[in-house]
Amino acid sequence: MKFLIVDDDPACRRLVKTILTPYGECDLAFDGGEAIDAVRLALEDGQPYDLLCLDIMMPGTDGHEALEAIRRLEAQRGLTGSDGVKIVMTTALADSKHCIRAFRHGCESYVTKPIRAEKLLEQVRLLLGTTFPGARARSPETPQRPVAVPQKPPAGFESSRRPRYLIVDDDAVCRELLKAILSGYGQCVCAYDGQEAIDAVRLALEDGKPFDMVCLDIMMPGMNGHEALTAIRGIEGQHGIRGSDGAKVVMTTALRDAKHCIRSFREGCESYLTKPIDETELVAKMHDLGVLGAEPVVP
Repeated sequence: MKFLIVDDDPACRRLVKTILTPYGECDLAFDGGEAIDAVRLALEDGQPYDLLCLDIMMPGTDGHEALEAIRRLEAQRGLTGSDGVKIVMTTALADSKHCIRAFRHGCESYVTKPIRAEKLLEQVRLLLGTTFPGARARSPETPQRPVAVPQKPPAGFESSRRPRYLIVDDDAVCRELLKAILSGYGQCVCAYDGQEAIDAVRLALEDGKPFDMVCLDIMMPGMNGHEALTAIRGIEGQHGIRGSDGAKVVMTTALRDAKHCIRSFREGCESYLTKPIDETELVAKMHDLGVLGAEPVVP
């Protein structure tokens, strides 16, 4: 296996190298510019990296800029989605703003410093699966959902029917606000908590009318948004629906810390928006996810 470790802190580079060296060859880069050059050369030599550990706060080209540049390099060579290098952001930035931006531009995992060996290796195992020399055999009773990566729809997407949206929030004001935004683009169904959301998704699948998008709050009584998201992905799996074929889940929450953001993406959401919800941002995200009706319906 080939790993690229990118960090301007020598101690951090050495630590991550020590963790990963038993499992493969490790190259080092000081900043984003060196990382981009290393990825380019590896692609040109036909020996691309399997995984990249990328810091964010670096002099010159930072981690966000390097991430975007690397994904562009791969796209130029026809490498998209799961065909590209797996990128783990290894950073001291624990706020959701950086976490959301990193996932939006194509990282697969986000690990905050101080880096712990078991924590990092757990993510590497999840991303590389059985190809990783340190992979553990999985019990058939406890399958793990792969880390979800937000995907963009094909150009020229148009829906042949009005999209169906599920709004899940225990706050009536938030439900009404989202309904007011979304009703012009599709049919809206509302749920008060996680259990109601699960029931609505199950019934929709059984009726052959699945939801295109779920706006899901996290802090709710009874079953919270994390538990509901996991259950929803489980129900879809029971119906043979996996990955990009499932409902696009947008977490709409007041929780701004990276812990909840990272957990949501690992559980299978496609986007994470913090309250108060900005209509322009939500509609733009819907367009990216391919769940925006061809034209809004004017009341």
